[in-house]
Amino acid sequence: MSEIEKNPRQRIIETALRLFYQQGFRATGINQIIAESNVAKATFYNHFPSKEQLCVAYLQARHTIWMDWLKKSVDSRPTPLARLLGIFDFIRDWMSNCDFRGCAFLNIASEIPCLDSDIRNEVVRHKDSLKGYISRLLAEVEDSGTTPLDTDRQQIVDMLYVLVEGAIVASQNYGQIWPIDAARQAADRLVKH
Repeated sequence: MSEIEKNPRQRIIETALRLFYQQGFRATGINQIIAESNVAKATFYNHFPSKEQLCVAYLQARHTIWMDWLKKSVDSRPTPLARLLGIFDFIRDWMSNCDFRGCAFLNIASEIPCLDSDIRNEVVRHKDSLKGYISRLLAEVEDSGTTPLDTDRQQIVDMLYVLVEGAIVASQNYGQIWPIDAARQAADRLVKH
């Protein structure tokens, strides 16, 4: 489907997916989005009365894309433990391929100081979904009986989630993959403990 054949809302969101991730939310102007998505100003505002509403739609689209990438990479692995640790392998590949640009959600959150905003709430929804996915994978490990957990499962989920987030942030900060490898090793030890 050519760019012109896509509906205007879709073109605007796809443009935001690229520009907000590459340039940041605050640095990207509405006029640039309008120009690069090839829509009229009135069309833009008909779909998105504010830049904040576009950002929420951007985060929702990014959530779907990112979680699909993650699940496609992880769910095909042969064992429950391989799937759980596969999250770190996915992060390793993703961070290398995005030139260590990092998490779109954390990048946006760093630009929005107000914790009680639609944008920050969307960031939390994404992170809760990621945490829920980690919980599901850990439950599969536990149900397999290969690695019995001797600690509260929710506590381990919380620790794994922090390892995932820390791996992303540290990898972005250093522009290297060693933080991801270190987090993977820590996750492996935590689950096998």
